[in-house]
Amino acid sequence: MRPTIFILLFTLAASAEQLSIRLTGQAQPNCWDVADIVSSVTKGAGSEREKALALHKFGMAHQIHFNGPIEERGHYIDDPLKLMAVYGFSLCGNNSKAMTALYNEAGMRARTRSMPGHSVPEVWFEGKWNYIDTDMFGYVFLEDGRRIASVDELVAAPDLFLKQKNPPDPYYPFDEKADMASVFRGAKPSRDHHPYSNAHTMNLALRTNESIEFYYRPRNRYLLTELPDDLGVVYKDYWVVGPVRKNSLAWTDQPPAAYGNALMEYTPDLRSSTFAKENPRRANVTVASGRGKPQLTAERPGEVASLAVEVNTPFVIVGEQNDLTNFKDNSNAAVVKGLFWRKDRRDENRIYVSTDAGRTWNKVWESRYLGAIPFEVDLTRWVEGRYSYHLKFEWVDRAGSNAVGLEGLALRTWVEVSPMALPRLVSGRNTFQLRTAPRRTFYHESYWHKGQDLRDQKVENLAFDASSSQYRLQDAGRPGALTFRLGPDAAAEELRFSVSARAAGPMNRVALSLDLSEDGGATWRRLADFKPDPEHNHNQMWFNHVLRGVNLDGARTWLKVSTSGANVEKVIANTVLPVRPATETMLEVTHQWYEGATLKSATHTVANGDGYELETSPGAIRNHALRLRTIVR
Repeated sequence: MRPTIFILLFTLAASAEQLSIRLTGQAQPNCWDVADIVSSVTKGAGSEREKALALHKFGMAHQIHFNGPIEERGHYIDDPLKLMAVYGFSLCGNNSKAMTALYNEAGMRARTRSMPGHSVPEVWFEGKWNYIDTDMFGYVFLEDGRRIASVDELVAAPDLFLKQKNPPDPYYPFDEKADMASVFRGAKPSRDHHPYSNAHTMNLALRTNESIEFYYRPRNRYLLTELPDDLGVVYKDYWVVGPVRKNSLAWTDQPPAAYGNALMEYTPDLRSSTFAKENPRRANVTVASGRGKPQLTAERPGEVASLAVEVNTPFVIVGEQNDLTNFKDNSNAAVVKGLFWRKDRRDENRIYVSTDAGRTWNKVWESRYLGAIPFEVDLTRWVEGRYSYHLKFEWVDRAGSNAVGLEGLALRTWVEVSPMALPRLVSGRNTFQLRTAPRRTFYHESYWHKGQDLRDQKVENLAFDASSSQYRLQDAGRPGALTFRLGPDAAAEELRFSVSARAAGPMNRVALSLDLSEDGGATWRRLADFKPDPEHNHNQMWFNHVLRGVNLDGARTWLKVSTSGANVEKVIANTVLPVRPATETMLEVTHQWYEGATLKSATHTVANGDGYELETSPGAIRNHALRLRTIVR
């Protein structure tokens, strides 16, 4: 039997969730929002120079030097929020792009300069460009001992690296200054004024009986999607251990600095009205009563009963690496467990997974047995490297026994997190504040290399080139257009759009535009025009646009990207959806930390807008875990 078509309708359903969770303490700013980072870090700065150096200090404390991260197509992640909040590690190239984003958010011009062996950011203040290397921990003064050298000034005089009488602190603590000078000597650095995307949002939502436990130390899960051909023989554990760095200035209270992990668990009461409100995407499903029946059965025998459950996280989903060089054998990134009841040989039980919000489904399990059949399905091969997935449970009660259905559902999802970006305890008195907002994220981006288009995608004068994973202009003399439906089928209050383009000829011929239609494509209005900065000479570029305070019907809203002189290699159109909570809930917050060898724990129940205090030993402490769980008030 063919599965029923089950498109997920993202309605404004009432829920009892804790949405867009922000828990902050006095130890550091909210690192889940770029604007919050910049406003907190630069507060009190009296000049643009002071702003830039404050952000440089923040960047050094929140990034570990390590290869990656790479989610797809061999491209390094360059979204500043992903790098700061999700991963916490980067190489010079994407570190520089993240810093460029922070400088731009602070209202300063900034760009990335790349040369063989190194990439660095430059930021404009005091009437000139200034090279500040957050990846290598340093910058260079000109001969007057005050002004900061630009990249071009160091190309012209690389020995300045060796002639610092009173160098800044830190000053390339782990690198030979002569080696730094050699990188700049004779270089011809490119100028990238459009180096990053900014479409990611950190809207953490937890349903009733759903929790997330953050670990400040690794749980042996970091995203690894490719390896170099030569792994070397000196640092034999580099790829095995992952982003764990002894020589780092990144924050840690138990060296070496490292990435972290978190476990999301969802064990809902399938019979509760709260579960139905929080998971409304269902058909022909009813709650069973009486003994000898599963919790959920079919309302009408002989017809397909369907239930969809989403896992939505602002963090990247990761599994355990087994054979390091085999990227297809990772496991335990996401596991779904439960019981599926099947009474008659004609009855049917099936489970599907989707990574494109229900447009396509992969069958991952089907019962061949009778009785209450336990299932435990590892979803890693489908969901690793993604930020959300949907499960669909289908069953058919052919004989009308009312004893076919689902029971005891449990989901476990592991993600990667940056411990540097988590709220944390410090010695002595701690104060924390909780803020939530009735909003959640709908992720929508192209995965053309995996055969996943944008919603209802249409193209004009563009053809997909599988070898480069991009849409190329067919006739270079005419513009191309890519049109798609915004999705989801609900109201959206914010749109975060990013497009990665690659010049198909001279840079001065590159031009892109973004148009929006709110009536199904009948009429259009221009949102933005994009042209490269006149000094930009890097082949690839990101163009971004954020639309806030809107009320877009995702079912009737379309976007159109028009391009001249450039091919299109990636489109992201994430939206933020308003959600109306129907039940008052609170957040249960549990901190675990070590004082010496003793593991301590404290739990507080907090409502939106409230705070709490927690006292620790005045001596050294080590953060161990932070658990958040939604409970009904």
